[in-house]
Amino acid sequence: MTNNPDTVLLLGNYRPSLTLARTLRDRGLKVVVGTHGCDKSCNHSNAVSDIWDHSPLTSSPDNFIKELHRFVESNIGPVAIFPIAEEYVRLIAQHEKLFSAFPNIISMSADTVNNCLNKNYMMLLALKNGVPTAEYASTSDEIEFSSAIRELGYPVIIRPKDSTRRLAGKKAVFLENEQSLAAITVDIKREQYDLLVQQKFTGARHNIYFAANNGRLIRCLHAVINRTDSIDDTGLAVKGITLRPEGELVEQTSRLLAALDYSGIGCAQFLVNSDNGRTSFLEINPRIAGNHALPEHAGLDLGNYLFDWASGNEPDQHPFMGKAGIRYCWTSGDLMGIKASFLRGEISAVTAAKWCLRAVIDGIRSDVHMVFCMSDPVPAINALWNIAPRIARWRPPPEIIDKSTIYQDSTEKLK
Repeated sequence: MTNNPDTVLLLGNYRPSLTLARTLRDRGLKVVVGTHGCDKSCNHSNAVSDIWDHSPLTSSPDNFIKELHRFVESNIGPVAIFPIAEEYVRLIAQHEKLFSAFPNIISMSADTVNNCLNKNYMMLLALKNGVPTAEYASTSDEIEFSSAIRELGYPVIIRPKDSTRRLAGKKAVFLENEQSLAAITVDIKREQYDLLVQQKFTGARHNIYFAANNGRLIRCLHAVINRTDSIDDTGLAVKGITLRPEGELVEQTSRLLAALDYSGIGCAQFLVNSDNGRTSFLEINPRIAGNHALPEHAGLDLGNYLFDWASGNEPDQHPFMGKAGIRYCWTSGDLMGIKASFLRGEISAVTAAKWCLRAVIDGIRSDVHMVFCMSDPVPAINALWNIAPRIARWRPPPEIIDKSTIYQDSTEKLK
């Protein structure tokens, strides 16, 4: 980074950006957040100075880059660009030369990002370094996909190689048999078979949040996901607890970071079968994690670590391990998942009501919330308001209003 910035632009308007905005605001920086994101968490935060309206990447990456140039030039002081959402992290890494005119990019190196986002590369790297992973196949056309299904056998899990894309509206889909495959054939064709097919591995999802320097693990927090916003547990984490940062998952993460010569921050994900203790590597996310509020609450200070590292300022390299027993939740995400499951007919009204009560109780019992902050409460309040049914939806339609009342009112006016 050539200059210390006065302004930081966060690309991706959702819950981790909110936590990061609060961190950067406390550094005395002006925080601006782009408009596009899945939940607009930053729109009502007192840590955010402004919202930058820009074209979505789906419209045209070229238009986005031109608008980004205009934004940087319109600011008086230096601007740092901090990609949060994966599509922006991926864009900047894959088009490094196009972004060379922006000297203040807060992210891992392009090679690190591209390697981590290459699912086939990471699976091979895991196997090479003794990190277990369920048997898999990478496919790019219908023939390869059909062959992978035959060789692996049911049940399998399939997911797009590009993590920013969805399959049947989900990050991953379980296929138990031929009938379940037939039900989503149209969605698979839409993805053009650019998929990762993997034997189904039953187990809880574990996250290893970390900071690393030249392949050496510096800071670490181990968390297990107890519940997601999807009833098949393939969705986003809404409840969990931290564990002691030791054992084979931390060792496996350390081996992968060394193999990648990783510098910066990230989150490694694994599945763990509690019955037999077997593990399966999922991925390493080379960016600010979705539940970024958790490692920050635990004291890892990953936002400042990456900001200092990318700025050329040496961050503190003393080892730090987050403590066990921290309960976390994402209440609005939990309630939104329940609402979506009910509207899709996956659960009954009674079950939805019970789960809503459970989400509220978990929220009261949790030590840290992914959106709520006592000094900045409006984003969480707004998130809950957006989930709640609108009063207007419960008003009777005009055609069933008592017309005799209207007639009486009109008669009174004539008098």
